Amino acid sequence: MNQFGDYEKFDALGLAKLVKDREVSAHELLAEAKARLAKFNPMINAVISPMDSLAESLIEKLDTSSPFAGVPFLVKDLMLPFAGFPMSNGSIAMKDYLPPEDGEMAKRLNASGLITFGKTSTSELGASALTNTAAFGETKNPWDLTRNSGGSSGGSSAAVAARIVPMAYSSDGGGSIRLPASYCGIFGFKPSRGLNKFEDLTRAWAGAVVTHVSTLSVRDSAAYLDLVNGHTDHGYSIANPAQHTYLNAVTRPPKRLRIALITRAPTGTGVQAECINAARLAAKHCEALGHQVEESDWNFDGVELMRAFITIVFRYTSRDVGNVAKLLNIEQQNLAIELNTRFMAMVGSGIRDEQVQQALTVWKQVSDRLSDFYQRYDVILTPTVATPPLRSDAFDPNALEKLLMHGLIATGFAKKMFSNAFIDVIIHKALYQTPFTPIANATGQPAMSVPLYWGNDGLPHGAQFMATEGNDRLLFQLAAQLELEHPWKHKVPPLCR
Repeated sequence: MNQFGDYEKFDALGLAKLVKDREVSAHELLAEAKARLAKFNPMINAVISPMDSLAESLIEKLDTSSPFAGVPFLVKDLMLPFAGFPMSNGSIAMKDYLPPEDGEMAKRLNASGLITFGKTSTSELGASALTNTAAFGETKNPWDLTRNSGGSSGGSSAAVAARIVPMAYSSDGGGSIRLPASYCGIFGFKPSRGLNKFEDLTRAWAGAVVTHVSTLSVRDSAAYLDLVNGHTDHGYSIANPAQHTYLNAVTRPPKRLRIALITRAPTGTGVQAECINAARLAAKHCEALGHQVEESDWNFDGVELMRAFITIVFRYTSRDVGNVAKLLNIEQQNLAIELNTRFMAMVGSGIRDEQVQQALTVWKQVSDRLSDFYQRYDVILTPTVATPPLRSDAFDPNALEKLLMHGLIATGFAKKMFSNAFIDVIIHKALYQTPFTPIANATGQPAMSVPLYWGNDGLPHGAQFMATEGNDRLLFQLAAQLELEHPWKHKVPPLCR
């Protein structure tokens, strides 16, 4: 395998087959991944913490029968403890924190055959849709280095887009896999709630957060879900996958699907033309495959849902900041955290328990409404995001906003700010970028961003597909069908050419 040559042409399962067939060794693959890391990471800042000693130990005890045996792997540096390796959660406060033991997900990954050799950047506590932290700086988009890779799984998505690895661990609480996948031109899948039996984030954001991977190929994403769902424990075969596996789903086309195309943001905020173009092109591709596509609209109050979503995010950010302070044995006001995070935490501390319950009731009501919607349609198709890739400072507070935030924190008045009027400001300032993705997190549905469209600006714009909870196989079938007819793996960012 020539340096910077054939490596980038393989997905994770393809690399694992090379190891199993003894065409290359796990050491050779790791060396290639590190060489690409050394070349591209200084430009994009996707990987922020090496784990070389772990990688070497994993290779020494490698079981080549594992589906992903010998594949170089990166993990998002958010709430994923590996014993003795930094877990910063994107924060200066935790930059030197070394977990004393592996979490359950880390144990599973260590036993999977994947060769974890580094951690990727994320927004602080995963609370921003851009990856740009005081701790590590901005993670740039491989397609345009003047723009951000998205968040909060921006490091993982950028690393995959730059072909440092074909697959990287990520998490998604409001679109944090799908949004950066859209920005970076890769495949991003958010599984149904509860499918991953080993993730450490089951209580994060009231169940909105799930973990998965950012990938180049659809089949890698499906095979990884088999791994964490327990489907790989008994004679798992890549060449002839068992019928009950997610990998098997990608080998079979779906039935003729009824697809609802919705391009209006549920919040009523604007959606830029290139993002709508991405969804409409995906609709045309689906029609060409024989599926029925019909323009439709939301059957629930999107503003009410986003108010409920923000309620949960602010309340749980307050809880997360408090937990960091306890873990580090530091007074909360002395934590080295960013102004936006500190402000969110203080506002969130003023949210009452009954407001949280009301928000969760709205989540359930929207889930019920969408269940009715799925009596008519199999899949909902939308733009993944409402904007092209943004610049890293897009959400930075201006001088006046900083002054106000400092004052509200100092006086404690931030605890009393939470109201519908306050939330609506957040919707228009921040969630205008991501009005579509949080729906699946609130309802537990599976959703995916599929890279089918590159605009006149040369930037990727994903199309999002959602299905009813538990219907992950159907989405994988559709994604694989689209990938076969309109492949994207050959579309490589300019910096990698």
